Amino acid sequence: MQISPQAINLNRKSLRSFQALFITLKAPAAVQGVYRAEFVGPAWLRWVAPKGLWLLGLGGWCGKDFAANGAGINLLQREDTIIRRFPVQVALAPSRVDGQPCQIVTYPAVNPWPWPSVVDELRQLDEQTLLGLTFFKMGPLARLPLPFLLHKDV
Repeated sequence: MQISPQAINLNRKSLRSFQALFITLKAPAAVQGVYRAEFVGPAWLRWVAPKGLWLLGLGGWCGKDFAANGAGINLLQREDTIIRRFPVQVALAPSRVDGQPCQIVTYPAVNPWPWPSVVDELRQLDEQTLLGLTFFKMGPLARLPLPFLLHKDV
């Protein structure tokens, strides 16, 4: 996978600096369509995150598909096939980072553990790219934002 220009700069940032960047961004009015995922952040996180997702049932995570009604689904790459797994809901709501609006992605209770305890927050990085921060609602990871990008497929 080719690294996007946005990721080249973001991969030089510390994990904590993503919250400071997130605060400067605006919420998209809505998210709709297919978005390709890209891991960003320190090298250790870009190495650990894809492997950790395999352990949590989202191995091969490559994006999200959002419908106009706020429903969505995660996209997983398995060989030459895209699998749709683990439904989500997205809605405009206050961010846990700064209380300002962002698109909040939640995982309904139909998803296996730990996904109902995970929240993704999205803000607009540029016209086609969202900066996402993943938070766990419990445990030691509750205050640690795990960054990623979503690039809109056009």
